[in-house]
Amino acid sequence: MTKICLVRHGLTEYNHLRKLQGSSDIPLNAEGEYQAQCAAEKLMDEPFDMIVSSPLGRAYRTAEIINQHHHLPIHTMEELKEQHFGTLEGSHIDHIIEKYPNGELPGAETFSALSARAEKAIKHIHEQYEGQYVLLTAHSRTIKSILALFSDEIDMLRTKLDNCSLSHIEFIDSEWHVHTYNVPTYKESRQEEHNG
Repeated sequence: MTKICLVRHGLTEYNHLRKLQGSSDIPLNAEGEYQAQCAAEKLMDEPFDMIVSSPLGRAYRTAEIINQHHHLPIHTMEELKEQHFGTLEGSHIDHIIEKYPNGELPGAETFSALSARAEKAIKHIHEQYEGQYVLLTAHSRTIKSILALFSDEIDMLRTKLDNCSLSHIEFIDSEWHVHTYNVPTYKESRQEEHNG
């Protein structure tokens, strides 16, 4: 049975400053590196067969840190990038929430488009790595899009995914099941949500 452990990347300065991040390639900050180390310790004994990551640096670096205990190749997938927010990237999240409370942002990639590429990514992973245990590192809305394909509990705006939190899905009896989501990997944080 194919299993996937989905990990949101560690904290960045955009997360800390509550700036909309999206497809901007913002690196982990010092706390984000620490969070990824905590995730690495929590996952060190997991028998992963493969690692796939968003190509954006914050997700790829999170995968690299976790991989120190596994020594696996890291494959990147364009479909795992965060939702693209266009000219709004870099804007303060509180201002955006106030101006666009329904979450539909002008010039941004739509939820349906994000969902479609999330579904494409999971289909590809299942076809390529069937029966394997895959570590997947990506972004808040990308991971929520994946989880929402298989669970009605996940809401793109209201469901919280903390930095370096874990979620688990498994393919059983011809369908995917969400076992857990937003499982913490460390205790102290300045985590911010809504911005990938």
